[in-house]
Amino acid sequence: MLIGIITGFTAALVNTAGYLFNARFLLYYKSPVRLLILTSLVMMAISLPFMLIFFPFSALPSLWYYFAETILACVLFLIGQGAFFGALKFFEASRLSSLLGLKIVVLSTIFILCGGSLNLVQIIAVLMAASAALIFNWSGAGKTSVKGWLLLSVTLCCYSMVDFCETDLVIKVHECTQWSKFHSALVVVPVIYTFLGLLTLPLVGFYRPDKDQLSKVLPCAGLWLISQVALLCCFAFLQPVFGNVILATRGIFSVLAGFLLPYLGLSALDSKIPLRLWVRRIAAALLMLGAIAVYSFGSVK
Repeated sequence: MLIGIITGFTAALVNTAGYLFNARFLLYYKSPVRLLILTSLVMMAISLPFMLIFFPFSALPSLWYYFAETILACVLFLIGQGAFFGALKFFEASRLSSLLGLKIVVLSTIFILCGGSLNLVQIIAVLMAASAALIFNWSGAGKTSVKGWLLLSVTLCCYSMVDFCETDLVIKVHECTQWSKFHSALVVVPVIYTFLGLLTLPLVGFYRPDKDQLSKVLPCAGLWLISQVALLCCFAFLQPVFGNVILATRGIFSVLAGFLLPYLGLSALDSKIPLRLWVRRIAAALLMLGAIAVYSFGSVK
């Protein structure tokens, strides 16, 4: 369990650092779709050689089935991203970000429907983590619509199924090769992002990336790949539900990043936040830590 918790915290920390570079890119180019397409392109360029050299093609009994599941995960991710971008038309960005905390509830529901089980203590921890994520950036009542909530539901369901698919991909390699779960995650991530890059490759022509764009997106891609290795290792050890409870600590790291940005001369990457919201975010961060402690306690046999 300890390795899973450490890799989960690592994923949350690296993920937060990546968001800072994402924000810097968006300051220049204002297009999250461009960021997604170009990041996928760069990640494919990094991942393809690693996949060809290190992936255990001969160890898997059904390689085509494995690649089909990989493609399914990538398609679900793209559908989720599309629904997320669509939902931005109906929710404020900060409000939508907080609503993504409901993913933990969706993950738990899918986990139980697929035959898994959570005890009462773990369910309480899931609700604590979801509540912390909701209040972290909640901006109060705003405009809502049925279409917006439907798009949010698609986003949450797709993101949740991607987590389960990716975890299964790591476990399959682990069982077929007897490699460690970390080693398995290390070789699975390049496969996933090679296929994701191939799926988005036809869209690159619409954005005509230049050297400056690619140089700005390179750290985004690199940090995302590192965070995904840590995250999939975490999922393999702890399963996606507990992994996402830990991943919710991104909120804690973003609080720290928010404090540090002005001192690093990067205040333009974040808007000014009133003291009232800072207090609420700190309270949410403490609630997230409590959720991890409660879930860990509930996992002890």
